[in-house]
Amino acid sequence: MRTTFILCFVCNLILAIVSVFVSPSNVAIHFGLGGQSDGWAPAYVSALIMTGVNTLLFLSLLFSPQLIRKTPAKWINFPNKDYWLKDENRSKTESLLSGQIFLFGTVTFVFMFIVGLLALQANLSDPIRFREDIFWWPFGLFMMYTVFWTINIMKTFRIPKQELC
Repeated sequence: MRTTFILCFVCNLILAIVSVFVSPSNVAIHFGLGGQSDGWAPAYVSALIMTGVNTLLFLSLLFSPQLIRKTPAKWINFPNKDYWLKDENRSKTESLLSGQIFLFGTVTFVFMFIVGLLALQANLSDPIRFREDIFWWPFGLFMMYTVFWTINIMKTFRIPKQELC
């Protein structure tokens, strides 16, 4: 999953770079209701912003599982942390959390890629207009996945039955 996560991040970087070369010099960077543009910037600024957001998200998600090892338990908000953050369970916790975080990061980068494509398409159309009718489907799916992922995290980090006895 880590490799897929990294590839999805790289795809977003490539999209940001390509958008500089195929977009007009000034692009819409924000869209209001109805898909009308209400914020503008040079294409390279838009690409820098998206590259920065993607990189910050990537690094945060990439290194967060490793922080479990080094961060005191009192600073971590986690289901059943008294069990999962014991010294003997931390490596298993890091492994389980890594898989979950990389999966969520992959889905997030896929969603961001779709939004990036929609923004690029909007900036290449005349008149410039963001396709909200297309946007709401991936947005809704991403929100549903986020709920599913959160519930799955809570299930994954229950105390194992054999430990409760």
